[in-house]
Amino acid sequence: MENLVHFLQGGGVMMYPLVACSILLIALIIERIVTFRKLARDGEGILEAVKLHLPGEVEQAISHCESEGGSLGRVLARGLKNANRTADAIEMAIEQEASNELPSLDANLPVIKTIINISPLLGLLGTIAGMITSFRAASQTGLSNPSQILGGISEALISTATGISLAVIGFVFYNYFANQSKKIVEDIEFYGAELVNLLTGRVS
Repeated sequence: MENLVHFLQGGGVMMYPLVACSILLIALIIERIVTFRKLARDGEGILEAVKLHLPGEVEQAISHCESEGGSLGRVLARGLKNANRTADAIEMAIEQEASNELPSLDANLPVIKTIINISPLLGLLGTIAGMITSFRAASQTGLSNPSQILGGISEALISTATGISLAVIGFVFYNYFANQSKKIVEDIEFYGAELVNLLTGRVS
C-alpha cells in the first residue's frame, strides 16, 4: 500500500485526475459486464422454443420469451403479442421494442471513450509539469543537484505511463463492449425477421 501511495505521489498533481479516471473506468467496466450478462441471450434457443408453441400456443410462447429476459426475449415477446396482425405491424412492433433496448446497450460507452481520449492528454500534462520542475531545478542549482532534476523527470514518466496504460485498458474494453452491443443488435434484427416470417407464413 505504501508503495502505491509513493508511486501516486511521485507522479505529480496530474495523478489525481488520472486516479479519478481509473476508478470511474473500473466502475463502468463492471457495470457494462453485468449489464451485458443480463441482456445477452441465446437467440437460436429462444426461437426454437417459440416454434414449439406455435401456432396455437402464442401466450405460452410470449411467456417463454419474457421469462428468458434479455433484449432479444423482450423484442420477440413484443412481436408475439402482435401475432394476429399484419407483417408490417409485427415488424413495426419489433422495431419499436428494439429501439427501447438500444439505449441500454450503448449506455456509458461514450464516457469510456472520453476517458480513453483524455487519459493520455492528462499524462502529457503531467509530463510537461515534470519537465518544468526539472528545468527549474537545473536553472536554479545547475547540475550540482541531479536528484531534483531526476525527480522531475520521474514525475513526468510516471504520469505519462499511467495515462497511456489507462487509455490502452479502456480501449480494449470499449471495443469488447461495442462488439457485444453490435452482436445483440444483429441478433435482434435476425431473429426478429425470423419471427415475422414464422408468424406470417413466409417460411414454415
